[in-house]
Amino acid sequence: MHPDCVRTVRAAASGRQISDAKMQALEDALGASMRDLARADRQRWHGLTRDQRMAEATAKAMQDVQAEAALKEYRAGLQVLRTAESEARITEQMRLVGATRSRGLIHDIENTSDYVHAVRNESIAGLADMIDAAQTRDGTGVLRNLGMRILDLDNPQMTGDVVREVFASADGHTGNRAAQAGAQAWLDVIEKMRQRFNAAGGAIGKLGYGYLAQAHDAARVAKAGADGWAREVLPLLDREQYVRADGTLLGDAELLGVLQAAHETIATGGDNKVEPGQYRGSGARASRGSDHRVLHFKDGDAWIAYMKAFGEGSLYDAMVGHVGRMARDIGLVERYGPNPEQQFRLQNDLAERADGVGTAANRGAGNTPDAYWSILSGASGSPENRTVAFWGQNVRNVQTAAKLGGAMLTSITDLGTVIASLHYNRLPYFEMLANLGRRLKPGSEESDFLQSHGVIGEALTTTLNRWTGDHMTHSLTGRVAGSVMKLSLLNAWTDGLRGAFAATMMQGFTKKLGKAWGELDAWDRHLMQRKGITEADWSIITRAVPTERNGLAYLTHDAVAGVNEALSREAATKWLAFVSDEAQFAVINPDMATRAIVTAGGMPAGTVAGEAMRSFMQFKSFPIAMLTRHWRRVFETPQGMEGAPAGYGAASAGGTVVNRMALLAALNVTLTMLGAVVLQTKSLVQGKDPYDMTEGKFWMRATTQGGGMGYVGDLIFKDPTEQRSSSVEQTVGSILGPAAGAAAGLVGDLGVVNAWEAAKGKDTHIAAEALRWTNSQLPYGNLWQTRAAWEHWALFNLQEAVNPGYLSRMQRRAQKDWGQGYWWAPGAALPDSAPDLGHAVGR
Repeated sequence: MHPDCVRTVRAAASGRQISDAKMQALEDALGASMRDLARADRQRWHGLTRDQRMAEATAKAMQDVQAEAALKEYRAGLQVLRTAESEARITEQMRLVGATRSRGLIHDIENTSDYVHAVRNESIAGLADMIDAAQTRDGTGVLRNLGMRILDLDNPQMTGDVVREVFASADGHTGNRAAQAGAQAWLDVIEKMRQRFNAAGGAIGKLGYGYLAQAHDAARVAKAGADGWAREVLPLLDREQYVRADGTLLGDAELLGVLQAAHETIATGGDNKVEPGQYRGSGARASRGSDHRVLHFKDGDAWIAYMKAFGEGSLYDAMVGHVGRMARDIGLVERYGPNPEQQFRLQNDLAERADGVGTAANRGAGNTPDAYWSILSGASGSPENRTVAFWGQNVRNVQTAAKLGGAMLTSITDLGTVIASLHYNRLPYFEMLANLGRRLKPGSEESDFLQSHGVIGEALTTTLNRWTGDHMTHSLTGRVAGSVMKLSLLNAWTDGLRGAFAATMMQGFTKKLGKAWGELDAWDRHLMQRKGITEADWSIITRAVPTERNGLAYLTHDAVAGVNEALSREAATKWLAFVSDEAQFAVINPDMATRAIVTAGGMPAGTVAGEAMRSFMQFKSFPIAMLTRHWRRVFETPQGMEGAPAGYGAASAGGTVVNRMALLAALNVTLTMLGAVVLQTKSLVQGKDPYDMTEGKFWMRATTQGGGMGYVGDLIFKDPTEQRSSSVEQTVGSILGPAAGAAAGLVGDLGVVNAWEAAKGKDTHIAAEALRWTNSQLPYGNLWQTRAAWEHWALFNLQEAVNPGYLSRMQRRAQKDWGQGYWWAPGAALPDSAPDLGHAVGR
């Protein structure tokens, strides 16, 4: 600050001491005000005298100070209000399930997670035009077209036009109408999210140009070095955004210094170390440590050039990632106030005081509220070391691609959990079947309808994680793993069932509209209260005008949001969270309890221990989720409630025990029968006759298969006639995870075992074992539609060539262990008979 200004300020202080730090803060505030005013109209600003600029900057700085004070007061009031609301919600959860305070807090965190996902899905629903643009294959060659269909690659021309339209505020200058519509959809969605966040206490300023997030590849940024990165980025920037206090543009040397200062934060992934709720915005708040907002690109082509050099993932990955982060911030501040972390610490301290630290009462599913909060806030998913996280995720992706090509067959057991969820929510089975028929009908627009109402946002953004336990990344291995899920039809099956269930639920609840809270029976009230829907929320929901489609009425998110009430948006989000979470009970996806277990209490990604735990628990998420969702719900549901469905109502404590045992028995009998169907289907797909169902060991396998064990059950009760991987790989994989199993197969069978055999002068069969190990790691080789053809036309004959007698030994083992023959003889080009179906019943 100029010495004359310093003297003026000290004189105005009337003798009060003003520290150097305070003077520096005043100077920074004035400088920021000057730069903001200069950017608004640089030519006018530059023409003002120094005194005129100082006067305007001082006035603006005072306005900013007043606005900041008002915002601070507003946030303080919101924080107090959210504290009271959080207390009420936690107390209600304690009452509903007879839980301790810690478990009441855990239930509230789980409901908040559902709320966050609903906010995300609401926003994704608004991106229909963007998704249409992303899927447009016009102008692509044969290979690119195929890559878009299978690997979710983007259309480079469409991507370029969308980016150019975004930076030009969707003015249509590219002449690409699909790109313009997609860009406008994006701009509308992020503006609504910005306003919603600010209404809850945030302060994100609005940029003067279209915003696109930059997904930096920290490794490439770091490799370039501060100076090299800054010099490569410099020509891409909009220089009008970088001004001095007097309105003149920063010179190259000064701007290089700014970029070099930002390099370390970007190169080390510092953007991920922000506390939830303290969102780093732009505009007037950009100076608050938001180094990532240092980058203002001059146009869409500059953004594309930067992403090619230093970005990761596609444009659509960046967009969806940004929506997800914003949804988390919105959900957290709406539920817990402007400082969610402080709110959680307060509630957690109260829970620890009430229940004791380290006690059983202080835990849910074996984990403390801290673990659940780590997952909800995103801390567990923010890599401490991006390189470690990258390789850990890629290893798991490889195993997903290699092992889950047949998961569609295993997922037949979803029908059991769908039936259980329909029963729990008292929804009609035949309406579910009708809705499933509509979903799976070729050319049906049912998916578009559900997408537009936020129901299937998960499917649209490739976050299917029911088997993997975590989200697959946008790396090549992630895309390959995703393509295996798609080609196996697992995505279509899962999305179809989930969407049909959600549609059934939205139809079913329209029959309750118009009723007051007290007119609902106790069971309906319990269902909604358990998911955080209150009497005040219902007073809004019950007045919704259902959405009509093809003669059917749906209680959609939009219908609830359309009620003219101040809290309609919040009630609509809660309703969507309720529907979406019940759909994930019906077709199981891991819940927060499962994620807390498989990450050993929210252990961070990007650490050796964290990645090892994720690999150890890979493919175990589904069976764990069966326990944390369905079994846990049975034991947490109060009995004897008026209106409870059969299997939940009981008049005495003894009756409650009988009811619960009967319900679990019915669920597991259903799943066991479906597990039997899965086993027989797998056998036929592999070219073998059915298993003999009169043998007890068959039903043991069917129980583990239907009970959610799936892949794990196959490992424990291994069929020795299935030779996709070695016994060492299977055994170690069942205990330590598939990645460890693959390593054990490589080191054990191919290394140690063959070394010992060679030392003893025995035949090593190393070529056959190498072939078998390689096959067990190949993507697409295990697709259920093509597995038999691949094995009979290629693999079996290769095995026979390197290990003579292999095929006859395999057939003898099948006959010895299961009495099975082959309807498609191993190594034969085509089947020579039909399956012996009589063998299934012991004939």
